[in-house]
Amino acid sequence: MKRIAWLLLSLTIAVPPLAGAVSGQVDLVSRYIWRGFDLLPDNHMAIQPSVSIELGKSGFTLDVWSSFALANRCDFKYSDEIDLTLSYDFTMPEGWELSLGFTHYGYWFAQDFSFKDSTSQEIFAAVARTDLPLSPQLSIYYDFNLGSGVYVTLEGGIEKELSEKVSLEAGALVGFNSRQYIEGTGFSDIDLWIKAPLSLGRVELTPSLNVMIPLRDEVNEDTEVWIGLSAAI
Repeated sequence: MKRIAWLLLSLTIAVPPLAGAVSGQVDLVSRYIWRGFDLLPDNHMAIQPSVSIELGKSGFTLDVWSSFALANRCDFKYSDEIDLTLSYDFTMPEGWELSLGFTHYGYWFAQDFSFKDSTSQEIFAAVARTDLPLSPQLSIYYDFNLGSGVYVTLEGGIEKELSEKVSLEAGALVGFNSRQYIEGTGFSDIDLWIKAPLSLGRVELTPSLNVMIPLRDEVNEDTEVWIGLSAAI
């Protein structure tokens, strides 16, 4: 109970009384793949609800993201995750996007929970050019606790509007890992995805097909394929 109380206290401190727009999303995924790692081995599903809160007109946004295993709860319930991210979006010239942020990863339900061994902290920066083909984005993440390393991604994608309510998105990402949860350094994974957002009034449903191709065995020895379904409001 103390760990959950600490989480609620963090939210109370982080969110001022006059919060801005609030949005929510629930993802259902057939596998939980993160930076190439299979976090629920042997093809187990997860549900991943999240809430995003704009902190007034400050440029700051608070995100609360979570993941809960849907099968084999006896083993995976200790891996359930609730993360807090505070990010800041800079005012940039047209065509540019720049954000900085901090994420507190929390495995609050871990056996023998301790803040040192069951939480991790990460800072990140992301810059994008939305006026270039594929809208390329470079992101850098530095974990200074459990992961204790750097992860870098370069990604891009395209979007095609099929009708007023349906669009099609395709994208790709290449990841570079320098000692974040691994011993070595090098290109670690390639991610490919296709999404088809469908607008249904206030709700947007997005089915997706995802493929992760590992480039280092210590990250993952298998190519992972999974499907997802997101509902956002």
